[in-house]
Amino acid sequence: MHRTVLASLLAAALHASAPAGASRASNWATRGQRVVCGVAADVPGTAIDPGTLAPLEGRWPGVQCTASGIPRPREGVGDPFVQLGQGRSGRARLVAESQDDLVSSAPFVELAAGTKWKRYGIVCELHVSSVRCTNSAGRGFTISPRHVRIY
Repeated sequence: MHRTVLASLLAAALHASAPAGASRASNWATRGQRVVCGVAADVPGTAIDPGTLAPLEGRWPGVQCTASGIPRPREGVGDPFVQLGQGRSGRARLVAESQDDLVSSAPFVELAAGTKWKRYGIVCELHVSSVRCTNSAGRGFTISPRHVRIY
């Protein structure tokens, strides 16, 4: 089933393109949808919103990415994703989640290699077939088809 949902997620990505530079899109992908990412609502991170410095209750937004063939975690229901929360306690983790965890149902925007996505104290750098995301504490991940590295 997870392959069906992943295929649907990848197929749903629009072929619209944004020029290289910076993006704050809620849902985005590399060209050709090799890696698909979006803002997820329920990601561990710090208790303070880095943009507004407002206190946050419980869990908060972060980034969630997937690519075909990445490993599945031992627990969870849904497709495999890697998530990253902002700040010192935001550590990258491999999870089985639903795309319903995304905060927006906006269409996915394809971003060019060289584009940087920035939100919540997280910066993701897009390459031709991979994405590298790092938070302000230096924690993060690199994802490409069939590969995830968490640091």
